[in-house]
Amino acid sequence: MDKHYFIDLSRNDTGLVSYFPGLELKDDMHYDWIDDVLVPAVKPIAERRSKKIQKMPITFWACVRGTARRRAEIFLFVTPAYPGKLIEDALVQALTLFSQGKIHAGREPIPDDAFPCLQVFRGKLIRFYQTYKDWERVWLPMIEWEQNYPKMTVLPDWLGRTDLYGELGLMPIEARILDISSGEVERQFQQALIPIALDRRKYGS
Repeated sequence: MDKHYFIDLSRNDTGLVSYFPGLELKDDMHYDWIDDVLVPAVKPIAERRSKKIQKMPITFWACVRGTARRRAEIFLFVTPAYPGKLIEDALVQALTLFSQGKIHAGREPIPDDAFPCLQVFRGKLIRFYQTYKDWERVWLPMIEWEQNYPKMTVLPDWLGRTDLYGELGLMPIEARILDISSGEVERQFQQALIPIALDRRKYGS
C-alpha cells in the first residue's frame, strides 16, 4: 500500500446483534469468514443507490463467544443500532445467506473483544485493520475454523493480504478506536467528510 488511511471509531456504542455458527468455514480450513463469507454477502449493500445507505456509515464489528447452542459462535454487531427499516431490511437480506443464524437477535453494547472488520460507506466496502504501536505492521482481525468451531484471531499481515483487497473491491483502512468519544459522534464526523478517509502518512517514509 502506498498510502495509509484511517477512520476513527468508538466502542462506546450499541450494535444491532446477529450471531452465526460459522458453518461456512468447516469445509475449507483456509477460509477467513470475514473476507470469504461476510464480504460477498455485504457487498451488494454497498452497491445500492439509496441515498440513505450511501450517507450512513454502516460498521460491522465481530467477535467469537459461546452461546447456549454452541461452544463458540460468531457475533456480528452492526452500528448504528437503529439504522432505519431500509437498512435493517438490507442487512436481513444479506445475512440470511448464512447457515443457522440468529439475525437481529437484539441490541447490545459493543464488547471489548469485538473488532471492527467492515464498513459500508459512500458506495465503498471498507476492510478494517489496526496497527497498534508498530504502525508499519498491519494487524487483521480474522475468523477461521479450529477444532469444529470458529475462532477469532488478530494476525500480522505477513502474506500481504491487504495488497489483494483492491481485486476484491475493498478499501483497506486503519480503524482507530477512540473510547473517549461515542459512536454517534464518530458517525457524524464521518458523514461531514468529503473523502471517506484522510491520507495520514506513507509507508516506508
